[in-house]
Amino acid sequence: MRRLSLSVLLAAAGVLLTPAAALAHAELLSSDPAYGDRLGAAPAEVRLVFSGGIDLTGARVTLQRKGSNKIEALHPSPATPDRRVASIALPARLSDGAYSFVWFFLGNDGHLMGGDVPFTVGQLPTHGPAAATVVPMAAPAPMPDVRAAKRPRLTIAVATPQAAARLLDYASLTILIGGGFFLARVWADGATERRAKRLLWWALAGSALATLLTFGLTAAGLRGVSALDALDPPVMGAVLGTRFSRIMAARAMFLGLGFVTLAMLTMGRDQAVRSRWWQGLAATAGGGVVVTHALLGHASNEGFAARLAVFVHLVGVAVWLGGLVFLAAVVLPRRRAEEVRVVLARYSSLAFTAVSAMVVAGAVMVLRVAPKVTELPESGYGRLLLLKLVFVAVLLAAARQARVITERRLVTDATRMRPLLAAVGVELVLAVVILSSTSVLAGREPPSTRPPTSAVSTLKGQR
Repeated sequence: MRRLSLSVLLAAAGVLLTPAAALAHAELLSSDPAYGDRLGAAPAEVRLVFSGGIDLTGARVTLQRKGSNKIEALHPSPATPDRRVASIALPARLSDGAYSFVWFFLGNDGHLMGGDVPFTVGQLPTHGPAAATVVPMAAPAPMPDVRAAKRPRLTIAVATPQAAARLLDYASLTILIGGGFFLARVWADGATERRAKRLLWWALAGSALATLLTFGLTAAGLRGVSALDALDPPVMGAVLGTRFSRIMAARAMFLGLGFVTLAMLTMGRDQAVRSRWWQGLAATAGGGVVVTHALLGHASNEGFAARLAVFVHLVGVAVWLGGLVFLAAVVLPRRRAEEVRVVLARYSSLAFTAVSAMVVAGAVMVLRVAPKVTELPESGYGRLLLLKLVFVAVLLAAARQARVITERRLVTDATRMRPLLAAVGVELVLAVVILSSTSVLAGREPPSTRPPTSAVSTLKGQR
C-alpha cells in the first residue's frame, strides 16, 4: 500500500534530517581514590563523579577489607547541587590493606547502576598491575549480613526477570491503549463483544502486574538480593522516596483510572465508547501511563523534545500493534466479510498515521542513542537495534501484503479470508519479536552513554 511505503520514506527522511545529539545517561566518570589506587595514607572519603544526576535514596554502599568477612555499610551524600557528585565518608583510621568499595545507586532516570572501586592503603607487595574486571551488576552476590548471614534458597539474576517484566509491560500496554483506540475510532460496535472487553481487562491486569514487578525487581537489585525476594515489603521499601518510586506511583494511579474507564465500558458498552467523556477519560489514563514511561529510561534526562519523541513513538506502536491484535483476535474470527472490509479500511488509515508518527519519532530516538548511525554495528546494543529495525521493515512489508490481499481478494465468501488470517498471523509473530527485542534493548547500555575507556571501571547496571 502506498501509504505504508510513504511512512518508510518519512522514517528515512527523519534519519537524514534530524540533527544529531547524544543521549545522556548517568555513568561514573571518575572517582577519588581512582580504581586500583595505592595510597600512602587512608582517605577520609570517596568521591564519585557522574555524567548525570543520581538518586542516593536507598543507596547501598559498602566497604570491605581484603581477607576480612566484615562488611561496613556507608552512607553517601550529594556533594554538589546538581547531584552529579556523591561523597561517602570512610571509617576513621583505616589500617593498611587492600579495600573494595562497592556502590549501588539509582539514577534519576530510574536505572540501576553500581560499581566497584578497589584501592590499597599503605605499601603492599605488588602482584602486577590492577586489571579492571567488569562484573554483571544485574546478579550481584548477596551481601552477607554480619549479624545474621541468611542465604536465599535460590538466587535468580535480576536482569532476566526485569526483561520479562518489560515484555509483559510493553505487550499489555500495547493491547490496552491500542485496543481502546481501536474501539473508539475504528469499531465502536466491538464494545459489545465479550472477547474485546475480556482482552482489555487482561491487558490492564498485565500492566498492573508488570508495574509491581518492575518496582520490586529494581528494589531487589538495589538491595542485592534474589529476584525471588522482589515482592517482600522490606525489600520494596528500599526505593521508597526516590524519583523512580514517585513516577511508578503515578503510573499505578493512571492504571487505576484505567480500571474506572474499563468498568464504564463494561456497563455502558457501545454507548460509553462513543461518548466524548469516556474517550477523554480513556485518553487521560492511557496517555498518563505512557508519560511515565517517557519520564524513565534513556530519554528521561534529555529534556522535553526527547521525552516527546518517546511518547509519540510508544503511542504509535500501541495504536498500530494493539489495533492489529484486536483485528486478529476479535474482528476476523467473526468471519463477516463485509464487516472486515469496512473495519480494515478504517484501521489501515489509522495505522498509516500511527506508523508514520512511530517511525519518525523512532528515527529521532535512534540518532539520540547513536549520533553516527555507522557506529551502530560496533556495539552489542547497536547490533540488536539494527536487528530490531530489520524486523520492523519485514513487519511493514507483511502489513502491506495483508492490505493488498484485502483490497484484491476479499469477497463475500468468508473462505477467501484465509490468506488474510495468515498474513495477520505473521504480523503478530513479528510484533512479538519486536517487543521482545525492545524489552532487551531497554536493559542495555546505549553506545553514546559509555564513558571513556580511561574512566573508572563500573559494574554495569540493568536498565
